[in-house]
Amino acid sequence: MKKNLTKVMALGMVMTVMAGATAFANEPMLISENPTATYDVAEASMYLTQSGTVASIETSVTEGVSVVTIDNEMGGLRFAVASNTIIINREDGFYMTADQLEEGMAVSVVYDMNSPMGMSMPPFLGNVTAVVANADAGSVVVGKFDENLTDMKNMLQLNIDNERTPIANLQGSRIRLSAEDVKGQDALVFYDFTTRSIPAQTTPSFVLILAEAEEAPEVEEENKPSCVPLREIAEKLGFTVKWQGKTKPILIEKDGVSITVMMGKGDYTVNGADAEASIKAELKDGVMFVSSEIFE
Repeated sequence: MKKNLTKVMALGMVMTVMAGATAFANEPMLISENPTATYDVAEASMYLTQSGTVASIETSVTEGVSVVTIDNEMGGLRFAVASNTIIINREDGFYMTADQLEEGMAVSVVYDMNSPMGMSMPPFLGNVTAVVANADAGSVVVGKFDENLTDMKNMLQLNIDNERTPIANLQGSRIRLSAEDVKGQDALVFYDFTTRSIPAQTTPSFVLILAEAEEAPEVEEENKPSCVPLREIAEKLGFTVKWQGKTKPILIEKDGVSITVMMGKGDYTVNGADAEASIKAELKDGVMFVSSEIFE
């Protein structure tokens, strides 16, 4: 009798929970009180996002490239913005230029999850996929959405209004995009309210379609030189890096060891002794890359 009573009570609890879930299935709710909260990343997505407020914009040593620093609860982020960096206004879906970014502006930064990130504080991310400006309204999620516009974790389904939801892509396309273009794609989505159903449903306020991330490069052979980010690798090994100007060598020092590298050249010196690297030093998106031979 006691066992049967226990079963009845357990069944009653389950039915109560199910009834409660059904009652709220169509009621809207704000998924987060934090307007820039990041939703759980879909398993199949190759992208990550960070949101924050622009703290500073610095002109880089390379003409046409700036370094932007944002503040957020994760410690902030620094990243390079070049003339070809995709910058989009969340409010209307229009494309912007780098000089339209301002201190105090809320932004969301999208980047490939395999992108190298420096160990500085805040960390430096040389190359970003896109920057969304005026990202101070609603919540944001990045993920891959299937033919039903549901993310791969079955957590969020999009009900896109083709007439009212701005949809943009990374190609700077001016053509009208629709829900069909989002299907099967990685996308950054801004939204305000969701239902309490599973998956939660929302009509997004803005969608940015992300191109597929390039496959990670194959692992280099053990003794074959590779191209590595100078500052990141140097600082990991305990070196200090000093930039002395475009026409002067970069100085790398640690415990009496002094290495100089010239931008655009393969030759370098170690404590004054000349050496030749098989890969020339090159600046890409504000990050200096050099041959791994320099640190061997």
